[in-house]
Amino acid sequence: MVKCRNCGLDVADDLENCPNCGSNLLKSEEIKEDIPDNSAKCPNCGADLNENHSFCPSCGTKIESEEKESRTCENCGSTLPENTLFCSICGTKVKDTPKATKKICPNCGVEVDPGTTFCPECGTNVFTGANNKQELVSTQSFAEKINLNNIIKPSIIALVVALILSFIGLLIGFSWFSFIIAIILSAGFFGAAMDNEANAIVFGLIVGLILGLLETPLVEFTYGAFVAGFYEGFFGGHLLLIVILGVIMAYVSNMYLKESIRGATDNFKGML
Repeated sequence: MVKCRNCGLDVADDLENCPNCGSNLLKSEEIKEDIPDNSAKCPNCGADLNENHSFCPSCGTKIESEEKESRTCENCGSTLPENTLFCSICGTKVKDTPKATKKICPNCGVEVDPGTTFCPECGTNVFTGANNKQELVSTQSFAEKINLNNIIKPSIIALVVALILSFIGLLIGFSWFSFIIAIILSAGFFGAAMDNEANAIVFGLIVGLILGLLETPLVEFTYGAFVAGFYEGFFGGHLLLIVILGVIMAYVSNMYLKESIRGATDNFKGML
């Protein structure tokens, strides 16, 4: 009796091939003496190999270099050649481990590394599509949402625009309506630039308050002190009205007109 070098079955001496796995018993015996004890094994039939073998002398299987990542059978632990579907030793179906691939954020389209749950760019959950940053902002109080750094620059720009519009309105005879029109247009347009409604309300309050305080001085600058005195005595100040309109227009613009105003701005930039 001889032992099959591939599957370990005891086989009669007069047989050339193993009745269990079909390995050539004679070839296995012929190469036995030439192979050192510490030689590698064929991943297909288990025959001993030396470092010069590119193909197994027993079954002809191509021998992959050690640099390539090898796979092993989950059942018996045998080394498996590339593209093997079933283990040649125990017949277990080979389960390929899928390569980790980058995911694409469903919100902003940024590539996200495998294993990452939230997009580092916008905070969106790459599995559910929920925006973590938006959920966090929605739970903040009104005071926590206010960021003066995001308010000051738009407020200055909007105030300059409001003063110019008011001056033009006074020149063409709109009187105190010039300030009403100016605050509606400036607060409504620039209020869309705020990142949340709390900043928009503070922005509208600042622009409306300063414009209201400058109402009489602007009339005096345009027509002189006499007309300014008559204007103030006849029409009175409109500070409270201008502030209220500024807050309302900034809030409405930020909540409901943001996308429309930004779209119009982008189209205008594209025409330039």
